[in-house]
Amino acid sequence: MLQLKTPLSPAESDLLLKCLSDMENDLRDRRTCSKQDLAKQTTIASAKQKVASHIYDSFYRDEITHMVFALDSLTRKYREQLTENIPPAQAEAVGAELRTAAIVLSKLKRANPQK
Repeated sequence: MLQLKTPLSPAESDLLLKCLSDMENDLRDRRTCSKQDLAKQTTIASAKQKVASHIYDSFYRDEITHMVFALDSLTRKYREQLTENIPPAQAEAVGAELRTAAIVLSKLKRANPQK
């Protein structure tokens, strides 16, 4: 079991829940559903429940891994948006989301084994 050194802020939790929901929806939208996909869905659902409940001291390594992948996916999507010609207000919002994602990623990567 792993625990985060510092808890997530409400904005960080919301962003992470959004990313996990997107990842979960992508898995559901696939035409095939392998055992591996079902295991991923279970892991993601468990991670979502813990984040929504503000439980940051009992993550499994797979949950942390899927959260990192979900945030990486969001980061790639937002970086692509920034290369397009978008209005300044939208670019500012995307930049704020990218900063929040970077903070959450750093917190997830510093998760410690539970003592």
